[in-house]
Amino acid sequence: MSQDPDKLLELVTVDRFFHPTEAHIAAGLLESEGIPVHLFGIHHASVNWLVTPALGGIQIKVPRRYARQARELLAENRALDEPEPPTCPACGSTDVHRAMATFRLSFLAMHLLNIPLPWRADRLACRSCHHKFEATD
Repeated sequence: MSQDPDKLLELVTVDRFFHPTEAHIAAGLLESEGIPVHLFGIHHASVNWLVTPALGGIQIKVPRRYARQARELLAENRALDEPEPPTCPACGSTDVHRAMATFRLSFLAMHLLNIPLPWRADRLACRSCHHKFEATD
């Protein structure tokens, strides 16, 4: 008994992206594992990126029989990309936020005095112990 050829070629969306570069990287990962990939909406995103969210993003589609393997590979790759949250060097807490004092000062100087001042975006502050420290990569 032979299978329906349309069923064999049925494509399933395994992920969506809003940036063409990310979609091509994910497609390359799947293709390197021997999974045939089709990118839907890639041309819309390349020509007019503003319509990409309205169209549902760039869809990565694979044949149904490869869907589970493709989702596992993409999830595994995403887990590797997750950066570790910054920790406070004083108390070890991960409840950290960007220190906004220099940003607020430069914002006020620009809007009230018309003087552009640079601000530092690399300062972090701990919510637990209120320690301020430099962000490290």
